[in-house]
Amino acid sequence: MNRPAMSSVPTLLALALAFAAAPATSSEFAPQDDNEVTRFLGRLLVHAPEHFRGLTLFALELRAAEDDTDCATLDDALRHGILRVFDSGVVERVTMENVSGRDWVFVMAGEVIGGGKQNRMVRDDVLIAPETRVSVPTYCVEQGRWAGGDKFVGGKYLSNYALRQRAMAAAPQAEVWDQVEADRRRFRVESATRDFEAVAGSPAVVRELGAYHDAFRRLWRPRIVGFVVAQYGQIVGADAFCNPRLFNSLRGKLLDSYAFDLVGRFDRVRPPDLRQEDARDFMARIYAARFRNQGTPGAGASLAFSGNGLEGSALLNRNTVLHLHATPGYRILPPPRPIPVEPLPLPQPREW
Repeated sequence: MNRPAMSSVPTLLALALAFAAAPATSSEFAPQDDNEVTRFLGRLLVHAPEHFRGLTLFALELRAAEDDTDCATLDDALRHGILRVFDSGVVERVTMENVSGRDWVFVMAGEVIGGGKQNRMVRDDVLIAPETRVSVPTYCVEQGRWAGGDKFVGGKYLSNYALRQRAMAAAPQAEVWDQVEADRRRFRVESATRDFEAVAGSPAVVRELGAYHDAFRRLWRPRIVGFVVAQYGQIVGADAFCNPRLFNSLRGKLLDSYAFDLVGRFDRVRPPDLRQEDARDFMARIYAARFRNQGTPGAGASLAFSGNGLEGSALLNRNTVLHLHATPGYRILPPPRPIPVEPLPLPQPREW
């Protein structure tokens, strides 16, 4: 793995402090709202980049856990029988029921569930309270099947970055099918039902994704709750969670999602020129985005944001962020003016 020459310690200024140091005349990063998202950002530290085969990760460290709620993930909930998922009879929705009397269940946008009449991809983040049943928006990721029972039995995969972006942009179902078919053809996977799971689980893909897991293993220190991601030197997204426990349960799926689109395309790899400050500035743009409340299928609340060159959303619970996802917006603004940081004095000779 290619490691940068710069220090591997996190940037010394948390995001909130970086904004306090910005010139008063700067509008790119001026906070527009004091809300759960902006307060969450102020507790993040951005680590130096690590690179491997076209993928760059900047680990995000949370200085104090936002919410210690021990949410079960989709995989854990299905495995332990506390979540039941039923086909609704229409492509666009499934029914999820949390049968536990005490455990909360978190399902992340883009997660794939197998079974029912067709395999589906969850469209939105969902938090399901104990003893609650909710109707969850989905996309079909298995175009050639409409048969079988009404129950779903597994959730091994998170859809790749290209598919996740279509889901979060509320793209038409046909675009999702087209993306699945393009990936199937790229990896030459035979699937009579044109199923995303057949592609994601093919031996060649699994083997290559394993190399990415090995390469980034050293990043997972205590208090890491997410990462900013770049592909071929361009930042494409970021995910951050309320505590390390929830992130650690989902980081494998997330890494697969971002690395999937790079598998087999090593000829495009070039030396990355991203700096630690680039990831910090990307996250910092959220401060000046426009925020709006939007509905969520389950418990909690959802806060969407857009503008200033990015867009995304955060699922909120107990007045804090449970999961935040950000991606560059469709209209990319010029780079912001540099944020001044504290100068570092040269050491005295006796200190060397």
